[in-house]
Amino acid sequence: MRESGEVHAWEIGRGWDLYYTGVITALLVFNALTTEPGPRLWIATALGATLLPLYWFAAHRLNRNDEHGTPPTRVFVLVVAAICSTIIVLSDNMGFAVLALSPLCFMTGGAVYGALALAIMLVAPSVVQGVAEGAPPAQLMPGVAANLMIAGFGFWLARWYEKVVEQSWERAELIEQLRESRAEATRLSEQAGAMAEREHLAREMHDTLAQGFTSIITLTQAVESEMGSDPAAARRHLALMRETATDNLAETRAMVAARGPVPLEEDDLEAALARLAERSGSELGITICTEVVGSGLPLPGDAQVCLLRTAQEALANVRKHSGAGSARVRLAHTDVGVSLTVRDDGRGFDPGNGNGHGNGLANMRRRALDLNGVLDVESDPGQGTTVRLSLATEDPEDAEPASDSGTAGAAGRHNDEGTQTETAAGAPRHGTEETMDGTRPLTPRPGETP
Repeated sequence: MRESGEVHAWEIGRGWDLYYTGVITALLVFNALTTEPGPRLWIATALGATLLPLYWFAAHRLNRNDEHGTPPTRVFVLVVAAICSTIIVLSDNMGFAVLALSPLCFMTGGAVYGALALAIMLVAPSVVQGVAEGAPPAQLMPGVAANLMIAGFGFWLARWYEKVVEQSWERAELIEQLRESRAEATRLSEQAGAMAEREHLAREMHDTLAQGFTSIITLTQAVESEMGSDPAAARRHLALMRETATDNLAETRAMVAARGPVPLEEDDLEAALARLAERSGSELGITICTEVVGSGLPLPGDAQVCLLRTAQEALANVRKHSGAGSARVRLAHTDVGVSLTVRDDGRGFDPGNGNGHGNGLANMRRRALDLNGVLDVESDPGQGTTVRLSLATEDPEDAEPASDSGTAGAAGRHNDEGTQTETAAGAPRHGTEETMDGTRPLTPRPGETP
């Protein structure tokens, strides 16, 4: 039996214990009832009785410990063969003991010593009895040869059985290793899944909650400086703080419910980017233009999340690091994919010096890598920064060619007259904007009648 409790077909069970004990006991009783009392009967019965404790206290322990074919088992089978031969010489009725003792010798001593013990139990009694009766050697040879043939067949059969058991044992070991490998692979897969989920949550929290809290802190500092000098601006910043906190709460609930980003649940990607740019521009008091070029196939959810989170992180870096006076968000659909570009005119930095502004750029690159995309960061001190994310569509051959001219929409689309309209955060919009129901007028130009 293995440590796992699994029992193999070749392992000795209680059935053999009962068989061996029953055969030896029955033969001793039968011999006592059918043989004339005398010294030969008493010696045969005494020797036969020793076979039971020999099995239970020696062979049974050796077999249970898998000491098959070891020196102690070889000594055991030779002792059993000597006892059996003596009993058969003393009483012919005990010849049937070979039916129980020969399998025991093969199981305990192996093919070689088992066949040797069987040959002793078959040949020795016949030779001793023949010599005692004065039989000539020529008369004994046929019986000896037949018994040796039986022992030889027993050796061949036992050796074949040993090979089957060895191969089965090797297969059992391989199966056990396979089970352990599968269990280890499952454990590693679960561990990798847990790590991936933790990394995903960390990126989501960094790109949503952390950025929102940073905005609230920035707005709080602005309100503290404006409360006495500019109450109107303070109230406007308080409203932005309330809106940011509300969005953070909604994002937290979405994470708990394992839903997608809240902006993408409320609007499409283009509208979500325009709303993001508008809020970031209001917080910073700068102009952030949004532009959408082309009309590609509907993007899968993970691609939309990647584009939105990249824009969030890029605009957060504009707020925290660049000191820019203006920025632009551009979403371009092509016949092979989609690209997002966030450009500002801030102070810039040297991308090669290792100062990557914390986890922001690493998170953007990881999101791009997860979708087989490419993230490029171009910046020089004093020259602003450009972050560009490029994602390929899954089936570019089936994708409809993107229009050379921009499409109408909430940000950077062409209206029905063919002119492009940009949406600048913090600045009024002019012209017309196409909606699902047609076109609607935007904020009129000064001097025009709405």
